[in-house]
Amino acid sequence: MSLVLFVDLRLLPHLYMKLQNKLIMLASALFAVTGFVSAQQEAQHARALPFSGSWGVRILLPTAYDKSKTPDASVNAENFDIDAFMKQIDQLTSINHVMINIGRGHQASWYSSPYPEMAAIMGDDLFPKRDFFGEMADALKSRGLKVLVYFSGTGMDRGYLLAEQMQTWNAYLASAGLTHPEGVAQIMEYYSLKFGDKIDGWWVDRVSRIPDEDRKRYASALRAGNPNAMIAMHRKVGYPMEQGTAYCDYTAGHPVAMIKQPPWTLANVAMVENIEAGPWINQSGKPDENEGTALGAIFMPFQAMWRNREADFPTDQAIEWTTRVMDAGGIYTWAIAREGNGFAAPQFKQLVEMNAAIERGGGMKRR
Repeated sequence: MSLVLFVDLRLLPHLYMKLQNKLIMLASALFAVTGFVSAQQEAQHARALPFSGSWGVRILLPTAYDKSKTPDASVNAENFDIDAFMKQIDQLTSINHVMINIGRGHQASWYSSPYPEMAAIMGDDLFPKRDFFGEMADALKSRGLKVLVYFSGTGMDRGYLLAEQMQTWNAYLASAGLTHPEGVAQIMEYYSLKFGDKIDGWWVDRVSRIPDEDRKRYASALRAGNPNAMIAMHRKVGYPMEQGTAYCDYTAGHPVAMIKQPPWTLANVAMVENIEAGPWINQSGKPDENEGTALGAIFMPFQAMWRNREADFPTDQAIEWTTRVMDAGGIYTWAIAREGNGFAAPQFKQLVEMNAAIERGGGMKRR
């Protein structure tokens, strides 16, 4: 006698994810008993030291959003010309790292790399067919550059997704027995494991309103694929800079909010002086060379806002601030507006000038 089982195929992705969740929860429980997770996620100087005395750039790359929500956009995650962008990157011979994004900036929700299991639940329009992020990471790593990843802690954002999409997300969380942060951590862990040591660090946004337990959960998920990846979590702006959590290896370094003043305002020089006072900074914003503190880092737009607006940052001032931070042993990362398949032309011209000045001064070479 044979036994025949009938399974609704539409439920398979949900069943797979539920099994995955159970395994993750079991592993978490075991780690909690041993204290392994907590110990592993504490900040370590060794993670940040390869970035000490360096500068880099950030570009906000297109995601599935650009094709599904703006079909008339000439550039999206499916057709972005990586070779064209690399022609710009190759001219910045003194940079140490490039920050790119898996989600759609602070909105998250739309991604730049496939996640088939989640797409089966949330819909194909949130994920591209092309592994755009993976191709970009490969191109950068082949040039000896470190890859940092911007990731918003909201994961699936009710402020941007349709109500129907959020209903689907919430139904999934309920069926899997997950809270929203646990669901976001699952997305983080998936991409961390997928790309492993191709990712050298993470800059995590929008984590101020969640419990520290969830921030630790995020750190554990983000380091699942590379335990040596450094992490910053953004929780405040301007001076004094602080170590975001005990799990942060470098500071987020967000300037005073641009809706209040442009990034080139001289008030932000206090952040430079903060690092010059001592490159390692604790959770109180004080210089502290003890193990477990964060390396001072600044992450600043090179135009009036993060993604666009006036390119009025004085080049000499940008060079001065960058070299002062590098000389002090910190990290400076400039967020550059994107135009088509690369950096906006006015800002890129300034970057080339900055690169030349740093090269003349014997700045850091790629390592």
